[in-house]
Formats: sequence, structure tokens, C-alpha cells
Amino acid sequence: MRISRTVPALALACLLSVAAGLFDTSAIAQTGPRVQRDIEYARAGNKRLLLDLHLPPGEGPFPVIVWIHGGAWLSGSKEGGPALRQVERGYAVASINYRFSYEARFPAQIEDSKAAVRWLRANAAEHDLDPDRIAAWGSSAGGHLAAMLGTAGDAVDLEGSGGNPGFSSRVQAVVDWYGPADLLNMESQGLACDLIDHDSFLSPESQLIGCALQSCPDKADRASPVKYVTGDDPPFLIMHGTADCLVPPLQSQGLYDALKAAGVEATLKLLQGAGHGGDAFDRPENQRVVDEFLDLHLSASQSLPRITGAFVSGKKLTVSGGGFKDGAVILLNGVPQKTKNDGQEPRTRLIAKKAGKKIAPGQTVMLQAENPDGSRSEQFSFVRQ
Repeated sequence: MRISRTVPALALACLLSVAAGLFDTSAIAQTGPRVQRDIEYARAGNKRLLLDLHLPPGEGPFPVIVWIHGGAWLSGSKEGGPALRQVERGYAVASINYRFSYEARFPAQIEDSKAAVRWLRANAAEHDLDPDRIAAWGSSAGGHLAAMLGTAGDAVDLEGSGGNPGFSSRVQAVVDWYGPADLLNMESQGLACDLIDHDSFLSPESQLIGCALQSCPDKADRASPVKYVTGDDPPFLIMHGTADCLVPPLQSQGLYDALKAAGVEATLKLLQGAGHGGDAFDRPENQRVVDEFLDLHLSASQSLPRITGAFVSGKKLTVSGGGFKDGAVILLNGVPQKTKNDGQEPRTRLIAKKAGKKIAPGQTVMLQAENPDGSRSEQFSFVRQ
């Protein structure tokens, strides 16, 4: 039998063609999750602010979860975290570091968090991200900052100077795990097992703002997510253990109550007997709650126009949401209103300067957003407070 020399020759040719880039090896490289570590998203003086970007398999643009670690605002790391499980489910996860309280007092921490969101939007095309679908998720101190991203999305004085000012720092959903929400009431709401004197100058909350909480109530309120709640805030999922001896469960209850009173979509899940974090949060039934919340609010259908909140101030009607294109208008009971957007990228607010006077206090109206291509959001029922 004669052995052909073409077999080894063909094998050699294949190897050479791969080496020469004639075969598309990028598809092979993208079959699994990818990670880009220590990306500089901003600078604070000489300090580089870094994030790790975890990308799922396949092609985007991917919805994004901004993971914010805990650690009493004075420790912790962007390494690891429960959000990484979402990469296999098709989400990009940006895990961020931020300045600690001994490096810089509040509002440095929320300024850094906002800068990270703006960086993600500014660089969305390069990294195959969807700038219209960004959620914030954090635990403990990170939960506090995630909640701040949700309620203080329109707080210009908290934006800082971290770059990309033309891009919005607003997020489309928030997962808040046992984060402080109302600093002045931390001590009064503590459980019997709480060993921290939250009003002491040495408490993590006081160290965050640079003074004993009760001695500087204005600073404490400025760092409290509950003080920024408005009707155009994004949907919230809040989870808290009923036996939390570090952050009182009533902190989450108070934030939930304020969100619901403002007409914001919010869910509070109290984990019976759970402490400050722990295995209870990783149980399948609780993971499922998070999964369903993220899928609902960051699914591909969310690229269509959508309204998540609204409020009236004087004559002005403001709606918030996402998927708004240049030229989008508000429909009030089906009637187009003269509308402008917030001028940020992406558009997260639509404003009708004179539509508010058409809605009486206590009146229920139906709102929609319509893009120039004719695509419309689902109807949003709004009651003027």
C-alpha cells in the first residue's frame, strides 16, 4: 500500500494558514466569557480608578450590570462578587473600584460610580455594550451607592469631574442588597444585636461624610439615597436580611416605602433570619428573584422606547425611561405634546414644558413615548400627586 504525502502536507498547510490568520480564530476566542481587567475609567488626582469588564460569550450589544462592592466604604475589592454569575446568562458585568472614605469623603464615592457609568456609555461601541440597558447592583456600602445611582441620577452636584460629561450617569434598574439608605436614622433603627454606634464619629457612616452624623444632618442627608427619591427613578429590587446586625432592615423598608409613595416600581424582599449578607442571598430561590428582575428590565425589548417614571413640576411634565431617540415625543392620553429631551447620551428623559398644567392633582392619565420611526412605548399609567 502506498501512503500519500498529501496528508501531512495538508496538515502543515492548515497550521500555516492559522498562523497566518487565514482562518478566523476570533470566533474560537469568543466561545467563552472574556474579561478585561484594570481598565481605567477615570482619574481622581493621581489615583487611577479601575474596573474589570466581564463579557459573555457571543455577540452583543450586551446589557450591562455595574457591580459595586461593599466594605463600609473603607475596604473591599472589585474582584469576585455575585454579579459575575450573570455573565453566563448574557450580561456584561463591570466591577468597579472607588475611592474609600479615608482617601476622600463623600461625595467622592458616588462621583466615581457615576463616572464609571458614563465611561461605559462613552465606550459602549468599542466593547459591544448596550448604553440603553445598564443596571447598578451592590451590597452593603455598594448597595448604598447602587441606590444612589438610582435615586440621584439627576443630581448634577454629584456628577463630579471624572470625564465623559456628555453622557448620562442614569441607570435603568437597581439591585440594592442591604445598603444604608437614611443615615440619620441608622442608630434609631438598629436591632438589639447591632453593636455599632452609628452616631459615633468613628462609625463607617460618619467616616464617610467626615463628621458625626447627628452633628451635620445636612451632610448625612446629602449621602442618603432616600432623600433623592422622585417619580422618575428606575425600578428597584431591594433585598435585606431581617436579622442584619450591621445595617437595620428598616433602612430598606424606608427606601421601599419612599419609592412606592413616589410611584416608582419597587420590590422589597426581606429574607427571614438572614444577617448582613451570607448564604441566604445565594439560595436558588433568591437568585431567581434577581434573575427575573434583571431579565424583565434589561431584556432586548428594552431597546424600544419605554417609560419607567414620571412627575409634574409646575407646568412641566417629565418622563424617564430609555430607548428615546432624537425627536421622541410624549403622548398624553394619545395626544402628542411639544417635547424636548435631556440632551444627554443616551436620552433618558423627555420633557414637555406645558403638559403638566393639563393634568390635575389626583388625575390619572396614560403616557406613552413615541420615536420618530413610529415605535411607541407601552402605556404608562400616571397619577399626579
